[in-house]
Amino acid sequence: MTSEVKELPEAIACNGISVRTTNNAEISEDTAKLGRLWQKFYQNHASDLPKGEDIYGVYHNYESEDLVGAFDVVASWKVASEQEPSDSDNIAKAANLVTVDIPAGKYLVFSEQGRMPYTVMNAWEKAWTYFNDRSCEHTRTFDVDFEHYIDGNLEYGQVDVYIGIE
Repeated sequence: MTSEVKELPEAIACNGISVRTTNNAEISEDTAKLGRLWQKFYQNHASDLPKGEDIYGVYHNYESEDLVGAFDVVASWKVASEQEPSDSDNIAKAANLVTVDIPAGKYLVFSEQGRMPYTVMNAWEKAWTYFNDRSCEHTRTFDVDFEHYIDGNLEYGQVDVYIGIE
């Protein structure tokens, strides 16, 4: 699948669990945190979500504008907009969930379909290859990037990787 520019018309608020990591840490099984983050997410939170709920992996708090610096990743789901502060807020606080906003704006989207997590790695590989190419037409914002897992399926399915662009 190829990439395309999409405009996100409004921000998306998400609740989830978070880790701080680096790309170098993710290379080694001993130091990788993302696999454990997603495992914890699915063990502790996914079963509480409605079937087919879209899942988001939100990347933010970039330390630097390169592939070396640290960043935060939040394994999350969209917060209902009509949600009132109530039981769900108390559950979120009790579960040590964080809230992160995916800002409205322009994103370059890399879509892949297949067996996870290879599908996600392939989508990110395409994004890195694109942005490292001298003829790249877009500039990353290094504000917020995110993975959108269609239908919340983390075994086999589609993931869209949204890279924030100027």
